[in-house]
Amino acid sequence: MAKIKSVHAYEIIDSRGCPTLEGQLTLDNGAVVTTSIPSGTSVGKHEAVELRDHDARRFAGMGVTRAVSYINSLIAPKLVGASPLKQQEIDYWLIKADGSKDKSTLGANTLLLVSQLILKAGAADQNLALFRYVNQVYKNNFKSDIKLEKVPSPIFNIINGGKHANNSLEFQEFQIIPSSSFSYTKAYEMGVELFHELKHVLKYRNANVSVGEEGGFTPNFTTNLDAPEVINETIVQLNLKPGLDVFIGFDIAASHFYKDDRYIIKDRPHPLKKEEYIEFLKKVVANYSVLIIEDPIDEDDWDGWKKFSSVMPDEIYIVGDDLLTTNKERLLKAIKEKACTTILIKPNQIGTITETLEVVDTARKNNFNYIVSHRSGETNDCLIADFAVGIQADFVKFGAPSRGERVAKYNRLWQIDRDELKPST
Repeated sequence: MAKIKSVHAYEIIDSRGCPTLEGQLTLDNGAVVTTSIPSGTSVGKHEAVELRDHDARRFAGMGVTRAVSYINSLIAPKLVGASPLKQQEIDYWLIKADGSKDKSTLGANTLLLVSQLILKAGAADQNLALFRYVNQVYKNNFKSDIKLEKVPSPIFNIINGGKHANNSLEFQEFQIIPSSSFSYTKAYEMGVELFHELKHVLKYRNANVSVGEEGGFTPNFTTNLDAPEVINETIVQLNLKPGLDVFIGFDIAASHFYKDDRYIIKDRPHPLKKEEYIEFLKKVVANYSVLIIEDPIDEDDWDGWKKFSSVMPDEIYIVGDDLLTTNKERLLKAIKEKACTTILIKPNQIGTITETLEVVDTARKNNFNYIVSHRSGETNDCLIADFAVGIQADFVKFGAPSRGERVAKYNRLWQIDRDELKPST
């Protein structure tokens, strides 16, 4: 069994042009693993806190040299000689060392970089594909098997709005979701073809075809509902059937347009009371082939979430992201109150791989759906793709099928689907 020889962290630049953490871990058998950490633009208030320098003289205060220093000076020396197979033990040690509820002492980004390095190093030591090692770690920690049967179905964010784009759309993401009856390979092909066809449709309409932070187009439509109309047109143009071959999804991110107990959207001439807004969303779901609707209600309005969920069809995935922030306590409350049906899994919202797996285990034991997601500030690291396969997520959400940091993850899933998801020998 190999031991940790060294850990070294440093700054890199993410897909938004902001600093983030990357690190290398070397084992005493010569194996080297590298990983990096994403960061969100649309950040829920209940997320674990990432550590930034707040030095206005450098990277507009967004530098992460303090996090680098914590890892290289405080954490790394204590890991030398440790086994990379002690994922849970090391993660709990990191959590205790931080000592805060929201990871604000050392930073969720600091802890997650180390946690991800340990995960990758464990896989290297065991000579396992990362997704298989994630699956093994889950089994060892929770004494429960997840059978590796499929690559999760992709959700493509092909029109960006909200905080992810410089346009007038309040809703943050407008998504296409190929039917889960298709293989991942076929679904990826459909997503790419629909993305290119959408560009043709937008050009025909003289709409903007620039892309946003997550690779989707950023047309300056008059209303939010112009987007699903154009997406439906695109689906039909390729001789596909909405609601059969391809479904529509929304990440509404409602907290960003909720003010003074009202929801303010361009689709209606006046700010909407909660009941009016829920009625509006009911009509949206009825009029379009909606499969997934994420963060439809403000992140602190538990009563609104319960009311919304109670009037939605059973087949709709009602996803909590800002509401749940990959947090076990908040997930248990959502389960108890029937506030939603699905949790979005983002490791950097909670800070360690072990805590993320605890959330997954809680969801599984309560028959709760889970979707694995990237962040708007991404790197080319594909760990999250392997993680999604290892826990057999219902879906993955990595943005549009464009921009290198997005397609790196989709391409990794394609590789697994094509070459690796076979019984291990």
